Amino acid sequence: MSDLSFFDPPIEIAAGSPRLEMISSRLRASGMRPYLASTPIDFSAPDPLLIDIATVSRETLDGLSRATMVQVHRQIVILDLSDTQIPSAGEAVLLRRDRDLSALRSRLVALARRASRLKEAEARRDTASSLGVRIPPADLNAVPSLLYLGEGSPLFLSLQGPLKQRGIAVTAALSRQTAQQYMAERRFAAALVDLDAFKDEDSLTGHWIAEENGLGILPVIALTHPDIPLTERQNTLIAQATEVVDATGRMAQIVSLIETVCRRLVAFTPLMPRPGEHRELTDFTTGLFNFTFMEAHIARQMEIATQRAEPLSVLTFCLDPALIQTIQAQQDFAGTIRSQIRDSDCAALLRPGTFAISLPATPYRGAIRLAERIASAVETKAPGIGTRFGWRIAEKRAYHTPKSLLVTGQVGPMLRPRIAA
Repeated sequence: MSDLSFFDPPIEIAAGSPRLEMISSRLRASGMRPYLASTPIDFSAPDPLLIDIATVSRETLDGLSRATMVQVHRQIVILDLSDTQIPSAGEAVLLRRDRDLSALRSRLVALARRASRLKEAEARRDTASSLGVRIPPADLNAVPSLLYLGEGSPLFLSLQGPLKQRGIAVTAALSRQTAQQYMAERRFAAALVDLDAFKDEDSLTGHWIAEENGLGILPVIALTHPDIPLTERQNTLIAQATEVVDATGRMAQIVSLIETVCRRLVAFTPLMPRPGEHRELTDFTTGLFNFTFMEAHIARQMEIATQRAEPLSVLTFCLDPALIQTIQAQQDFAGTIRSQIRDSDCAALLRPGTFAISLPATPYRGAIRLAERIASAVETKAPGIGTRFGWRIAEKRAYHTPKSLLVTGQVGPMLRPRIAA
């Protein structure tokens, strides 16, 4: 059998023996690919870096302190069993127990998604501005609203009062049906998910939240309880989270963290034009972005991908010629795309029957997963289209220009849904 561990996400480890071997073993068991840190450590490298405080040298600690001062963009994980007061960047992941290593991959996925979401929101505002569209600043006095999800969780009553005093409304939904009804009726800044309420692997609500598109574009704030080992379901929920908050500290501190995250989410909500809004950016037939916006935006996304050493893929769908002139078919296909993509993914209609989705921080393999998910959803939700379309993926390379990256996804053979399945 082939060894597929090469495809596991890499992480650099700064630690001394024998803890180095133990840490590496636990990370490999959780699906990561650890490797020994270089000397000296490069704090600007793209891979995450784990530092074991108890066994690293003074030189490494000094380097960490300097990196914190200049706010390096590298994702740093600090493993500190002695509760030492050490300098750490605001985005650092702090682990206080060795057993927390098993959930590290999920934590890093959650942080990477949040960073991608915020970066994409900033990029969309920049693109809109370059096209002459002024995006109004966030209303800092707006009252954020949270949807609390926790089956039988007692934490809701403890949080509701203090959050209300800070101007944040919290609505509890103790079942999947109630949550879906609330989401259809009103707009929430985020979902507040108590992981302790979803230890049961058979929880229908937990299964729904854990689905890759369960809550749609609604950000997730996960409340964790570090003293309790996490189940596989809880680790999956963390992987969906926009932010992870420790719910075992002082209530005032927990409420402050939730308020900070919630107001930041409101301030950095990605630009999602709807039909009738920002006509310069919108295709009114489908409600997606138009070609003008996508062509300008893909250039900005390529710059960001190069700066952050991240992948960027473009997924293109082409309807069969017989459907190109059918407005209903294009609207149905666009609606299916909107229901399946993440809020950091950018979907546009390039021309009648041709849809493009740019996927920041997503390699070719990730784009294939999305393509297959959309293809499956089209067959279910748009029976009039069925399998009468094809798709193609192009991943950014050094030689691509914005125009050539978009064109690459439209030329050559298209993969048909039945063949892909």
